[in-house]
This record gives sequence, C-alpha cells and structure tokens, in this order.
Amino acid sequence: MQTKKKSFQPGGYALLITMVFIGITLLLLVSVMSWANSNAKQTHRNNMFNTSSAAAEAAAEAAVAYMERDFYNQSLNTNASIYTTNLPSQTSWPIQFTFTDTNGTANRISVSTSPANWSTNIVFLGNQYQGLFGAVAQCTVIATATPSNQLYNVPATVKEEFQLASIPIFQFAIFYNLNMEIDPGATMSVIGPVFSNGGIWAGTGNLTFNSSVKAVNQVYTTNTVDPYDTNKSDSAGAHFNGGTPLGGQDALSMPIGTNTSATAVRDLLGLPPTNIVATSLQGQQYFYNSADLVVSNSSSGVISNYYRNQDGSLSYIAPDVATYTTNGSGSSKTITTNYNNYSFVTNVSFYDYREGKTVSAVQVDVSALNKWLTNNATGIQKNNINNTDKGHTINSIYVYNNATASSTKLPSVRMVNGSVLPSAGLTVVTPDPLYVLGNYNATGSAVGTTNTANTAPAALMGDALTVLSTNWNDSKYTNGYALNNRNPVSTTVNAATFEGIVPSTSTAYSGGVENFLRLLENWGSSTTLTYNGSIVVMFPSQFATNHWITTGTYYNAPTRKWAFDLNFMQQNKVPPLTPSVKALIRQRWSAY
Repeated sequence: MQTKKKSFQPGGYALLITMVFIGITLLLLVSVMSWANSNAKQTHRNNMFNTSSAAAEAAAEAAVAYMERDFYNQSLNTNASIYTTNLPSQTSWPIQFTFTDTNGTANRISVSTSPANWSTNIVFLGNQYQGLFGAVAQCTVIATATPSNQLYNVPATVKEEFQLASIPIFQFAIFYNLNMEIDPGATMSVIGPVFSNGGIWAGTGNLTFNSSVKAVNQVYTTNTVDPYDTNKSDSAGAHFNGGTPLGGQDALSMPIGTNTSATAVRDLLGLPPTNIVATSLQGQQYFYNSADLVVSNSSSGVISNYYRNQDGSLSYIAPDVATYTTNGSGSSKTITTNYNNYSFVTNVSFYDYREGKTVSAVQVDVSALNKWLTNNATGIQKNNINNTDKGHTINSIYVYNNATASSTKLPSVRMVNGSVLPSAGLTVVTPDPLYVLGNYNATGSAVGTTNTANTAPAALMGDALTVLSTNWNDSKYTNGYALNNRNPVSTTVNAATFEGIVPSTSTAYSGGVENFLRLLENWGSSTTLTYNGSIVVMFPSQFATNHWITTGTYYNAPTRKWAFDLNFMQQNKVPPLTPSVKALIRQRWSAY
C-alpha cells in the first residue's frame, strides 16, 4: 500500500517561537522595569540618607560651635547637657527634620565631655610649649536627623569626636620671666610649683618649698650673698620638700602673645595701636579688646564706662542721672537717683609710703558692681547680652586712668569691697598700679585658709600690686603718719596675679617674691596675709618703680600663708581673660 507523505508546515512553529520570544521579552522588560524601579527607590533612599546626614551634621556642628565659643571665652560648661538643644534653624530648609539624641529624645542631640586631663609635654599645640601643663577635654557629639513627610523618611546619625585643648599661663605658684629672689624675714611656706626663666636665689632657712623648684639658670641654695644684688645677704639654706631644685632647664615659652619679651608683654596691658582690628588675632592679644567693660576717666576725673560688643565695638553707657517725680498737684518733688550706671566706679586718693606719692585712683567697688549687674536695668541688660553673645555674664573690666602723673602723683586703680565677686568671676586689667583693699574673693570661714572651693575665678593684672587691709584709712594715713600707728588686720586675697616688679640692681634689692604683694602697714607676726592664686612676673614695673627699701621702713612683715590655687587646674575655673593657647582638635567623624 502506498503511503502519502505529509508536507512540512513551518508557519505553526514560527508562531510558537515568536510567542516564546515575546514572552521572554516581556519577562525581561518586567525585570528591567522592576530593577529600574528598585534602583530608583534605592537611589532615592541613598539621596535621602545623604540629605539626613547633612542635616545631622548641621545639628552636630551647631553644638560644636557653641562649645568652641564658650571654650575660647573660658566659659565651657561642665554640664554638657546645656549644649544638647542648640539646634539649627530650619526656616529655609526645603525638607524638615526631627532631631533626636541616642535615647530617641526629640529636639535634642547627645553631647558629652570627659573631665579635663592634665599632662606634661603637650606637643599638639607646638613643641615650644613642652614642659607646660595642658587641659584636654575629650568631646563627643552625636546627632540623629529624621526627615518628615517624605516618600522615604530615612534617618541618619552623625558622630563627631574632638578635643578642646588649652595651655593657661596660671599653672605655677610662682613663675618669673626674670631672675627670681626670695628671702622672707619671717617663716614662709610656698605650696605649688616654682619656675624661673632666669635664675633663682633662695636666701633664708626660714623658707620651705613644698613642690618642684626649677630654673633655666642656676638655683642658688647655699649662697649667703644674693648674686643679683651683692649688697644683699642672708643665711641661705632654704628647705626643699618637693625634691632637689633643678637648674639648667629649658626655657618655658609662656602662652601670651607672639612675643614674650618683657616690653612686648607689658604693652599688652596698655591701649592697642589704633591700626589693629579689635577682633583680629593680633587685636585679641590686648586685654583692652577682650574685656567686657572698659572704664576710663579724663585728666580732670570725669569717668566714662563702655560695654564691649561682640563685634569688638564699644557702646557708651550713659552716666547716672537723677529723676524727679511730682507728688500729686503740689510743688514738692521726690528725687530718685538712678544708680544703674557708674555706681561702682569713683575717684579716690590716698598716700603710698613706698612710692612717696599721692595715689589718684579709679576705684572699683565690687559690691556695687554686683548690684549693678543684677538689680539695675542697664546692668541686667548688658549682662544678658554678654551671656548670649559670649557664653558668660560680665566677668572682666579694663580700667585706664588718665589722671596726670607727676613726681608727687601716681595714677592707679583700686579694688574695694571685693570679698564676694560676680558669679562668673572677675578679672581686672590695667596698665597702672593696682591696689586691693580688704579681703578679696574670700568670705566667711574660708578667710585665712587655703579653702578655695567656693571662690570665683579671679585675676588681678597690672603694673604692680599692693594689698591694704580692711583697717586702712585713706584720710588718716597721709604723708608722715607713723608706721606703728598703721595697724592692719589679717587679710586674704584669692586671685591669680600678673604684675611687674622692680628688679634688683647691684645696690638695691628687688624685695623678692615675699614683697611681690606690696604692703604699707605695720603687720607683724600676729597678722596673717593669706594668698591663694598664681604669681606671674613677666616684666619690670613701669610706673610703680620705687625700690623695696630706699629710706625708712614702709611696713613690717606679716605671717605669710601662700599657696597655688588648685582651681586653676580646671579649665572652667581658670580666671577670665587668662592668657592661654587654645585649640579645637578634630579627631573622628562618622555617619551611619
């Protein structure tokens, strides 16, 4: 039987193959579209994460900026939580964010600072500061930002780690940039480290050092004759409980200005050159440009008071005025004097037996200053502005006395009623000689002790420093009034001191460290002069230049109780305007 072959029909297979390819193409298309959509989502999420990271960084940097401002103004708050709510403004931001800390608390970020650590050989601020102490606060700021009302509200966290490092000038019980002599007639104990960029002569067995004693040149401990004034001699043989005194040390470059010569440092107490911008790095070396208040007077004694604005300019504070209110319809008037301006500054005069001159002083009444800052409209306003702009209330005054100097008149500055200082502390700076009347930064049971737990950060900076006890009497203690009638009471001064001295010559003794705090009264062993602070001598006195003894006797020595104030080992307790080298050192940054 013959079988008929079927013919091949290619059209059916072609259709099938076409449909298969179409299916594959559609599958690929769906896959590509799915991939593209997924990739777009991922890209959008990545972009949103980057945007959130930028927002979180902005929040972290806002906190860092406030901390840096306070650190450079010596008002870094030990309570780090105060910086957690310093968030950036989002007014012009196209996307709004919620900021949270590490605990998820909204409208705040996390800020921490470890206690300041002190160590030697601080090299991160320059090898020239080796041998000095530096305070280093280890800081961490963590901020989380979460966007609102976005397709993908992707949060981001930024963590910043950095150091705030400072080398202050007040870190010795006694520091001399000149040759240092010390020869107290009465028993004296020095508590705290001592250093001289020159040499040291310790001339009496009545003297005990309880911490390290070092000098660039020789430390003379057995010489009975003062090598800097060969007419001065004593028994030698001081006691060194802090270890063997060491000469031949490397000189210390103290953190003040760019030139630490005696003349250059002393110039920083004076008025800056007119061509220097107050807010520039060079301008800020001058205390005049850094102080919160500037007080001056005319040659005739008219006092002017100014407030230093954040931009470096000065705002004049109007003088006191009397206001009158009329009682009813009658003609009698009640006179109210508004002491809301210069109530804390006056002109006074008294006699200085060492200088042999009448002192024409601009006098700052600290008690009245406290009232002006807290109870009067003008003072409160300036105090609040200062706190907002600089991170601390008013804590420094620069005083320039324009009274005419002569062979019989000495323009100066005097602090009175200073047992309680403003809460933020107080530094007083002047190119003129400084006087302190009565207890200063010491009250209650702390008077006469080394207890400075409740003191305020304080410094006295000027040409020379004289301490007058509370018993001092301006009207009675005039030229010719006998020493044995100028009887003081025990007095305490708690403040860092940055002053000049009258150096020894071949025929005149400087007075030594024991007379760095000058005295004019009949103290004697029954009265004690207590001093807690840090003595820094960088230059010879320019105005109060009479030698320690020329003719007669200006005072009788007290029992001296002097110590380094350990508060100065904490950055937030260093006195306002303390010359320091400061730096913000960034370490690590991460986003996740």
